Amino acid sequence: MGPHYLSRFFNPKSVAIIGATERENSVGFRLMFNMQEAGFNGGLFPVNPKHEQILGLKAYPELMAIADDIDLVVIATPASTVPAIMRQCGEKNVSSVIIISAGF
Repeated sequence: MGPHYLSRFFNPKSVAIIGATERENSVGFRLMFNMQEAGFNGGLFPVNPKHEQILGLKAYPELMAIADDIDLVVIATPASTVPAIMRQCGEKNVSSVIIISAGF
């Protein structure tokens, strides 16, 4: 029997955080910081087109720029950006997404 279909959601090997930033009072910063502080051992990919590096990790301008497979995407951006990001998730075969957004 193979892995459960929710394994990539609850036990991801790689996580992309879209909206990651260096601004300490932002959701994107807290998500990145908490993942690092919790000792996440998988691939952690900050996504923000305005940064080359976030919390010591290479930052990517968009999800499609990440060459690795991604198990889980966390979206922490304004609601208006979510549909295009979800399209990228589909194109990249990401099966697990968490949306932390307002304004829908």
